[in-house]
Amino acid sequence: MKKLLLIMLSGILILACGKQESVTDKKADPAQSEKTYKIGITQIVTHPSLDLAKEGFKKAFEEAGLKAEYDEKNAEGSIANANLISTNFKADKKDLVFGIATPSAQALANNISDIPVIFSAVTDPESAKILNQNVTGTSDRVDNIGEQLDLLLKLNPKVKKIGILYNTSEQNSLVQVRDIEAKAKEKNIEVVLQGVTAFGELAQGTKALLSQVDALYIPTDNLIVSGIKLINSEAIAAKKPVIATENSSVELGSLFTMGIDYFELGKRAGQMAVEILKGKPVSEIPFEISEKKVLYVNEDTAKALGFDLKNPAFSGATIVKTKN
Repeated sequence: MKKLLLIMLSGILILACGKQESVTDKKADPAQSEKTYKIGITQIVTHPSLDLAKEGFKKAFEEAGLKAEYDEKNAEGSIANANLISTNFKADKKDLVFGIATPSAQALANNISDIPVIFSAVTDPESAKILNQNVTGTSDRVDNIGEQLDLLLKLNPKVKKIGILYNTSEQNSLVQVRDIEAKAKEKNIEVVLQGVTAFGELAQGTKALLSQVDALYIPTDNLIVSGIKLINSEAIAAKKPVIATENSSVELGSLFTMGIDYFELGKRAGQMAVEILKGKPVSEIPFEISEKKVLYVNEDTAKALGFDLKNPAFSGATIVKTKN
C-alpha cells in the first residue's frame, strides 16, 4: 500500500513539473506577444531619391516580418519644421525614429537621446555631429568622384571646366563640394561654383553656370535634386552633360551616374532598425557607407547631346529613358 501511494505521489509531482514547464515555455514564446512598433519617419523634402530611401526602409520591416505603425512627416525644406517633428516624435514615445537626409537626421539627433535614431542619405555623419550613442545609419557619401570625372573625359576629352550647383546652407553639400574640387584638381579640371539657398534661385543659377562651363556635376544636395528636372532641361538645351550622383536623377534627364541605389541604402538602414528592435544595442551597429554603385545612362539625353550608346565608356551600363 505504501509503495502504491509513493508511486501515485511521484506521478502527480512529475505531471505538476511538466505542466509548470509548459507554462513557462509559452510565456517565453515571442509569437504569443507580437508587437506593432511605433516608427517615426521624417525627411527634409520630397524628391525621388529620398522617397526611395523611405520605401527601402519599410521594405526591410516587411521582409523581417515586423509589424510597424509609420508616422511619416515631411519638413518641406524647413529646419524649424524638422525640429518640431523631432520633438513631437519624442513626446509620442516612438519605439524608433528614422531621419532621411542630413537636416532631418540632425534634428532627431539634437532633440532625442532616449530613443534609437536611424539615418539615411547623410553624406558625412561625423561632420554633421549626429553620431550619438543612440544614433546609427547609412551614408550616401560618394567615393567614386574620380571615376565619374574619368568617364566624362572619355566622352569629351576637351572638358576643362565643370560647374557645381549646391545649397550653401546644407552641410551635406559643403562636404561634397570639397571632395569634387579635390578630385577635379587632380585631373586639371577647373571647378566653378554656383550657390543657391532657395528653389526659386535654381533657374537663374543654372543658366548662369551653364554659360561658364562644359558640364555640370550635381552632388546629393536635397534642394538641388528637388529641381533636377529643371536643371537637366536647361543643360540639354545648352548641349551640356549633367553628371548625377544617384540613379533617379538620370531617370529625370541627367546623362549618367555611377551612382547610389537609394532604395537599397534605405533598406540597409531598415535592417539596422530591425536588429535594434530585436535587442541589439545601437552602439554595436556602426554607420555604413554605401558600396553598391551602378552605372546608369539616359538614352534620350545621350542622343540629344550626340553621344553614342555604343561608346566603350558606357560598357555594362544600365540604360534608362527619361520619365515624364
